[in-house]
Amino acid sequence: MRLRKRILAVTLASVMAFAFAGCGNDAAQTTAAETENETQAEETQNAEGTESEETDTETKDPVTLVWWYRGNGEQKDTKMVQDALNEKLKTYPGLEHVTVELKCYTSSEYKQAVTLAQSSKEQIDILNTVNLDFAEEVEKGSLIPMDDLIDSVDGLKETLPDWLWELGSVDGQIYMVPNYQRAASMNYVITPTEWLEKYGDAEKIEETLKKDDASLAEKAAVLEEYTRNVQAGEGATHYMPPLGSMVYNGYAITEFTDTVYGDYLKVYGEDTVQNKYMTDVMKETFEISAREYEEGLVHPDILTINATDFSGANMLNEVSYVFCINNQFGDSERVSKIYSDMYGFDVTAIPVKDNYYITNTWAAGGNGISSSCEHPEEAMAFINAMTQEEGKELYNLVVYGIEGVHYNKIDDTHIETLEYSGTQGGVDTSYAGIKWILGNTFNAYLNQACTDDEIEESLKLNESTDNIRSDLIGCTFKTDAVQTEIEQTTAVATEYSKPLMYGVMGSSGWEATYNDFIDKLKNAGVDAVTAELQSQVDAFLQ
Repeated sequence: MRLRKRILAVTLASVMAFAFAGCGNDAAQTTAAETENETQAEETQNAEGTESEETDTETKDPVTLVWWYRGNGEQKDTKMVQDALNEKLKTYPGLEHVTVELKCYTSSEYKQAVTLAQSSKEQIDILNTVNLDFAEEVEKGSLIPMDDLIDSVDGLKETLPDWLWELGSVDGQIYMVPNYQRAASMNYVITPTEWLEKYGDAEKIEETLKKDDASLAEKAAVLEEYTRNVQAGEGATHYMPPLGSMVYNGYAITEFTDTVYGDYLKVYGEDTVQNKYMTDVMKETFEISAREYEEGLVHPDILTINATDFSGANMLNEVSYVFCINNQFGDSERVSKIYSDMYGFDVTAIPVKDNYYITNTWAAGGNGISSSCEHPEEAMAFINAMTQEEGKELYNLVVYGIEGVHYNKIDDTHIETLEYSGTQGGVDTSYAGIKWILGNTFNAYLNQACTDDEIEESLKLNESTDNIRSDLIGCTFKTDAVQTEIEQTTAVATEYSKPLMYGVMGSSGWEATYNDFIDKLKNAGVDAVTAELQSQVDAFLQ
């Protein structure tokens, strides 16, 4: 942009010089020497103007931006990557005078760290919304409207689809540039192929789980039958994940739902807001989970174990899960190959639905500009670099680290990460950013765990007209009026939910515990929260 302005300035200066040279009756008598002198003067003037422009750029006051985001926390090489990023920024148009400080926290630390930093007026320039309540941050004034800043950046508005900008907006104004990734996932029952061939019926499992009018009891029964068969053939120390956690985590075993706020949801196609623990489906889930636990289908130490130790690549261990539920996209063959390569043994992926569902919330969040930011233009320029293709090199540096240290480049598209072979590195690596938190994943290199068709197929899915889309996209919720009740009901849920979800109260004890749970939720103000959220849903749908 500045280069175009300089060219325009030079052109205008030249036009004006020739225009003035052509005025007056004596113009035709100008000597060659005079013309040469004027030309030299003109060139000098233009050169001085250009030099002035360049000097202005070079002498711009330094700006430091502090970027807060959720990820793997500060790792061994975070500072090394930060230094490399700032060195690279010196060559990036519009950001030559900018340095960026990376303030990365783990998921368990991030929200509290941000809250403390805001209260103590610590510098926050760019605020990532993952693990924060986006609408709440807007409501309390943490983020500024970005519409004018976004419109001032060439191509940014067109880079993301309109429905995604809606998810970054509150009351018609944009407050974050959403991170761009695949818009929806399918949930799949993932199980070792050798077990499925010996003890299961993939067609029966898929048909039952996909069947809209199949009851929860029928869907649970088909998974229980498969688990019992594996236990009979391979040993009783092979378990199924608790049904309660499958339903609670929204694995689409039941209807598609939208999270209205926290534990308050709305079923797609219905208009009623409910606390999820008070739904008929969740009550039935607790009853079934209690029976499953009693019958030895669920690990006896389910309250204390780490599920990842028994699922995924650990499914063939002596003590393991018979299946796990993962979200991916594509047909069964594609997903089966992905996880077979990842786990090191053949698995089969069984989809649980026919359609993809785009929810009302954007799990990937986005980057907003803090209301305390003193340099919003520079902050916008950096967010743009994390989003548009022109900033691809900067984005991949923050995601993957430094070439030759954290990864080796194979070609312009493919890399090999050196400390992890999955799609995403963890806290135990020297450095690994989380690509769906940091910007536009469609600009990310593909490492050894990614498929060549990943970006193409993801974009195709995002643009598909077959997706089911929430009717609450663009709706955000204000909770100030019931914040005390939300805190109280959340505390009650923390006390009661896991024992009920995992079934450890048994068939004789779950119902009394559940009734006590519901009574305490009501005393804590669950009805007031539900009514407040319902009024906002009604207003939005109207």
